[in-house]
Amino acid sequence: MYSDEVMRRVRQSLRSNQQSAANEVIASLSKVEVMDLYLQDFGERISSSEIRKMILDIFDVHLEGISALEKLRISLFSKGQWIAQKPGDLFMVYAGADDIDVKISPTPYFMEATGLERLPDELILKLTALGYIPSEGGYYYIDPQKEGVSLTFKDQTIAAVGEIVMTHYKNL
Repeated sequence: MYSDEVMRRVRQSLRSNQQSAANEVIASLSKVEVMDLYLQDFGERISSSEIRKMILDIFDVHLEGISALEKLRISLFSKGQWIAQKPGDLFMVYAGADDIDVKISPTPYFMEATGLERLPDELILKLTALGYIPSEGGYYYIDPQKEGVSLTFKDQTIAAVGEIVMTHYKNL
């Protein structure tokens, strides 16, 4: 389902006094319809930060995080497509189906520019501390409960990779 905030706003737009009936209606709606009702509750003014939060809550797309990847030179493959990818990126993050697993690997550009054929040792230590294990060409994590990894875990992963980029490779 959706966050409490999304549910509250959509229920208000539906003007239903019956919470369980409203929840059934919401469950039958497409994400775009949920977004439309959410925006109706907001009225005419909604801030850009609220729009980003709404997109995260409804579509599970973290626009601020995606934007940060560009500066950190990280490519992201998620939801069956490249979300962020540039020729000079240093690392690739592959999020599996339903975000239950993640793989981090160096890009061909990184390997050519550094002469390393694998992730740097310092990054391996950081990823191992988060629960990643060695995998062909990189490091892999799968959620033990087979549920989507949390936003906090995603942020920790990107922070670990980003720290290595900014500390050692920002001038590549």
